Amino acid sequence: MSRPGRGVVARLAGALGRPLRVDDPLVAGDRADAIVVLGAPLAPGGGLSEVVAERVAGGVALWRRGAAPIIVCTGGVTAGADRAEAEVMAEAVRAAGVPAAAIVVEPRARSTAANAAEVARLLPPGATVWLVTQPFHARRARRLFRAAGLAPRVWHLADSLQYRQPRRALRWLAREYAAWARALVTRPGGRRGH
Repeated sequence: MSRPGRGVVARLAGALGRPLRVDDPLVAGDRADAIVVLGAPLAPGGGLSEVVAERVAGGVALWRRGAAPIIVCTGGVTAGADRAEAEVMAEAVRAAGVPAAAIVVEPRARSTAANAAEVARLLPPGATVWLVTQPFHARRARRLFRAAGLAPRVWHLADSLQYRQPRRALRWLAREYAAWARALVTRPGGRRGH
C-alpha cells in the first residue's frame, strides 16, 4: 500500500486543524497586559526545539509591535531535561533584544492547564493576555486561560511549522484532539461526564 501524497496529507492536516485555529486581530493602540509564550519540550541537549523557537519568535515579534509591555515565558522541567522550558525561552527572548525587565519567567507548569493557572497567579485577575502557540493548540489554550480568570487572545502564527510540515502536524493534531476528548469527559473536581 502506498503512502498518501503530500497534497492529500496537507489537505487532511488543514481540515483537521481548521476547527482548532483562533486568529484574534491585533488592533493598533489596544495593548494587552502581557504576552504569554507557552512552553513545549526542548530539543535534545536543552536548546530550543523548532516548536519552542517558533513560539519565542512569535512572542518577540508581537512585543516589538507594542502588543503588551511584558513577555511571560511559561513551562517547567519535562522528562529528560535539566532546565525549565521557561528559563531557556527567556534566554532566547533576551538574546532577541527584549530587555530583562520586560521578561517574566514561570518555571513550574508542565501542562497547558498548569500554564494557565501559574500565569494567572502572576497577573491581576482579568488581565488581558496574548497567547503564543501553534494554531492546533490555540483553542484549548484560550479555553484554559479563560477558565483561569484571564482574558486571552491568540496570536496566529501564520507561517507555522504546522502548515509547513503537514505529516508532523497530523501527529500534533491527533494528540490535541485526544486532549480535547479528555477535557470534555473529565469535569471539574475529577467527576466524569456522561
